Amino acid sequence: MWPRKKGKKRKLYTFDKLNQRKFQQSVFDATTRNSFYNIEDHPERASLEPILGIYETEAAPLIKRIIEKRNIAWLSDKDRLNIATFVAVQRARSYGEFMRIDHMVSAISGKLSKVGATLDQMESELGSEGSTERKAMFFNLILDQKDTIRHLKAKSWILYETEARDPFFISDNPVTLYNHIDMGAFGNLGVALKGIQVHLPLSSTLTLALICPSIAESAVEAKKKVKRLISTNPHLLKYLEQTFGLIKLGEAYENGTAMTQSADNVRFLNSLQVSYAEQYIFCEKDHFALAEEMIDDNERYKTGPRIQVS
Repeated sequence: MWPRKKGKKRKLYTFDKLNQRKFQQSVFDATTRNSFYNIEDHPERASLEPILGIYETEAAPLIKRIIEKRNIAWLSDKDRLNIATFVAVQRARSYGEFMRIDHMVSAISGKLSKVGATLDQMESELGSEGSTERKAMFFNLILDQKDTIRHLKAKSWILYETEARDPFFISDNPVTLYNHIDMGAFGNLGVALKGIQVHLPLSSTLTLALICPSIAESAVEAKKKVKRLISTNPHLLKYLEQTFGLIKLGEAYENGTAMTQSADNVRFLNSLQVSYAEQYIFCEKDHFALAEEMIDDNERYKTGPRIQVS
């Protein structure tokens, strides 16, 4: 994920949500769960790592260049496809996503048992908790990302930036989703839904956001309106909040430039990393007060998100 320095191993501060402890470790140790991607019951214990590595290899030089240029306007259609593929697979492959799916299937099994399904019937269809069948189901979902990739590629892309003194978090489940539109019991976090925002930190100071086009269109239109006011009725600008910010946001969507985030926006993006993390949050600095505060308020944040089955 984040660029790795040659020579001396780069260290990240790590916060363990489950046990509420902090420590330092290398980038490699922070992003590896040994043997998780090995396929059980295979004669040669085959692994998905080589397959997943293909996606990382395609995206790695593109992400490195984004970080160097602090701009995404140069990305070609193929570049965007490669990065969208990386984001989709990165989201699908996380241990947190596996735990979310395993928890959901267990909840469904519990509901089925209440309406008379036998243990054998449920295990035949859904596998038992922690079983090879469920892990295989998860692996199939990792590789079946065509629709997700198509939707991600079609989003409006924007680059968010923060200062080194107020860095972005990243976690063991780094692709986060947010939607300001309340869609009730059906949920609002599908990648194809109106209003969806998908975020992936690329470095401690840059986050790539794949945003619903309707949001980008509103931002660009707001920029145009502000510029018209400057030309025709500048006296009305005093009634607008963050006039310069509206122009910068519209330009960031149009020109691919990095949009500097306020402290509140950095806190919001970091709160999503805390919420989505299955267990570990990483940061360039020992700045985990937000994570501690969220867990103190609600112990639900000690794990990653879980789907409620009613």
